[in-house]
Amino acid sequence: MKSIGVLFLLSVCLVSVSTAANTQKKTYYRAHPNAAVRPKAMSDPVVVNAASFQPGVSPGGLATVFGQDLTSVTGTVVANSDPLPLTLGGVSVLVNGIPAPLFSVAFVDGQDQISFQVPYAAPVGSGAAEVQVFDGNFQTADIIADSFTEDPGIFVYNGNYAVAVNSTDGSLIGPNNPAIPGEIVVLYTTGLGPLTLNLRDGYGAPSSPLAYTADPVSVIVDGENCTVYFSGLAPGFVGLYQVNFRLPTDLPPGNLDIQIQTPFVNSAMATLPSS
Repeated sequence: MKSIGVLFLLSVCLVSVSTAANTQKKTYYRAHPNAAVRPKAMSDPVVVNAASFQPGVSPGGLATVFGQDLTSVTGTVVANSDPLPLTLGGVSVLVNGIPAPLFSVAFVDGQDQISFQVPYAAPVGSGAAEVQVFDGNFQTADIIADSFTEDPGIFVYNGNYAVAVNSTDGSLIGPNNPAIPGEIVVLYTTGLGPLTLNLRDGYGAPSSPLAYTADPVSVIVDGENCTVYFSGLAPGFVGLYQVNFRLPTDLPPGNLDIQIQTPFVNSAMATLPSS
């Protein structure tokens, strides 16, 4: 990722060690994703895809626990190490007994938010993931969640604008910097599933060789298929996937729908401004 601004933006989106193969013995997919909705304050904790906010987790991807009285953190603590820590602000998370690398712990809008990477070895299936949260030595949550082989979620900002950048200069695409038809765009996502490499939990993805998604990924903008050049982990980042693609040359101006599709599941829609 070239832009420091985009790195900060992804940190805001997320706030608002074992070695394992990145494949699962069985598969499980979300049937039809609903519109992305940020969870509101609630008494019962919930774990969601960190980009789409749909309930559930996906091995290797980023997830967020929302709830009340989960931690003693009063502000925001963001990890700045590679590998990511297994304890942050005194907080730790286990997924099926495996320590999860932590990206951030925050108290925002009256609720706790804990963002983490789901361990690659986590099982998949209906109700297959047990997510336990600890504040020091005290367990504060025990959540049973669905675990999906692939659960693509597009990171968004300012409502539903996709976190995407111009591939040439790394500038963030938005209402004041719309995408240009025919240009190459980099879209940031999570939950795109198994990879072509076996990676360690919490470690930034390599740049050589690249970690490609095992399944092909399609990008649909305003109902048109885009040419995809790369889909896989963003080099240097944990659990963050990127898709590099070329926009069709005949796109109309305005706020256009953008969606990720795999052979098995679709993401929720996001918005991509076009000139």
